[in-house]
Amino acid sequence: MISYNKFVMCESKIIVIKNGEEKILMEDVIRVEVENNKLKFYGLLGEMKEIKGRIVLLDLIGHKIFVEEIE
Repeated sequence: MISYNKFVMCESKIIVIKNGEEKILMEDVIRVEVENNKLKFYGLLGEMKEIKGRIVLLDLIGHKIFVEEIE
């Protein structure tokens, strides 16, 4: 049975892949907006980061979003 009284948070980490290396860009991300080659990431506390890039992998179980930065 599904209980709708519980609120479960599903924040993710944004991991940028650049030159074969992985670097955490942001943690506790709750929203991602994609507009052409622009990615906007919004955090749990209202912070926002924006990069030019593309999403390469969504790891929903691991709560990780891998992106490749475009220069």
